[in-house]
Amino acid sequence: MSTSAVEVSDEKVKEMWDKRLTEIFCDICIKEILKGNRPGTHFTRDGWLKIMTNFEKETGKGFSQRQLKNRWDALKKEWKAWKKLKGEDTGLGWNPIKRTVDASDEWWESRLQVVPEAKKFRTSGIDPEFERKLDQMFMGIVATGDKAWAPSSDFK
Repeated sequence: MSTSAVEVSDEKVKEMWDKRLTEIFCDICIKEILKGNRPGTHFTRDGWLKIMTNFEKETGKGFSQRQLKNRWDALKKEWKAWKKLKGEDTGLGWNPIKRTVDASDEWWESRLQVVPEAKKFRTSGIDPEFERKLDQMFMGIVATGDKAWAPSSDFK
């Protein structure tokens, strides 16, 4: 009989969602979105059921709807901060060694004044391929502020 017990600590929770599991989760969510199981901003009951079933089938791990929804919410929060960090700036590079935006210290300092929650991205960002997946998941259902319009902004 094994004497090792499963500990549920913050460390364990973070371990549960490694890069591979996160990628699988995102791919499954995108499939359900494309099938129409997220008609608005939330998945349907059937959509969540399929996500749970397919996730367990592909990973061998049975997570509850609440656990998967928590991961969805965490990814959405990260994506939102990432988008706010990058803002309308174009021409930003990606540093594959540092795995983050390749920009000057001045750019980082000024952007982190505006988006302090994006501090962690200075050392570990969201790579472009993964960002495309997150865009598919959240674009159009999350207000990032980058497309904000007010009557005063219309100068005809």
